[in-house]
Amino acid sequence: MTTPDSSSRIDYASLKSGGIIMQREDEFFAIRLNLTGGTISADKLPRIAEVAQRYGRGEVRLTARQGIEIPWIKFEYIEAARKSLAEASLALGPCGARFRAVTACPGLPICKKALADSQRFARMIDSRFSGLDLPDKFKATVSACPNACSRPFESDIGFCAMAEPRLERDDCNGCSLCLDICREEALTLEDGWPVLKGDRCISCADCIDCCPTSAWKAEKSGYLVYAGGRMGRRPMLGKKIADFVDEEQGMKVIHRCLDFYRQYGNRRERFGDLIIRAGMDEFLDFVMKEG
Repeated sequence: MTTPDSSSRIDYASLKSGGIIMQREDEFFAIRLNLTGGTISADKLPRIAEVAQRYGRGEVRLTARQGIEIPWIKFEYIEAARKSLAEASLALGPCGARFRAVTACPGLPICKKALADSQRFARMIDSRFSGLDLPDKFKATVSACPNACSRPFESDIGFCAMAEPRLERDDCNGCSLCLDICREEALTLEDGWPVLKGDRCISCADCIDCCPTSAWKAEKSGYLVYAGGRMGRRPMLGKKIADFVDEEQGMKVIHRCLDFYRQYGNRRERFGDLIIRAGMDEFLDFVMKEG
């Protein structure tokens, strides 16, 4: 392989780990930015455009995981481009066998379907775990409701907010609007009162949201947790490992998952493959144990 500077050897793996990705033509690289939850302050956009125009070809790409890449940057301009981005508090996104950037839907207070502040939780996760060395890439996603717009079941670990409804009959006027709204047909009318069929309810809280008398309440709320999902050449959906966990508990689950991955994972073995190899029972015993 040729290098941009034949007088020195370039550590491509090190560059990639720091968000500098080699393109097909050896002399060009793309700089990947870490935008947790796909959010960026508008006042930082001009700096991205400036770097793309000054050091690249004026192009900017959106990544599949809510990030931004600036392509067509020659090796000799990487440090200057990186410094310019850092001056605007724009961090580079971890690549390679590391804990990657966290994706998330808009969540509260933006989305009217949201049950949780998915952006805040995503920032918590990113600040604690981003860039950690692991056997292979590891991706995390947060969704603020069971509509799962951010696809939490397609990541190594995914969180999906949920709320379990409970009816207070004294406040119910029997309008049956909740039956019309429920897309899962999880409600029936018995003796003039809506009754929940738990086997069909997905804890989306639509009944709570639509009730004109606030008769439906959230009995409990939190996140459902998926583990072992991925896309790519061998896609696999994650498996449910816990429900109704809060943010603090969720952080502990991530920590235990990463401990399990680092202790038992082989190099370049994806997290979902490790779970299959080790067995779900052993995995859950390790991750969900107290302490």
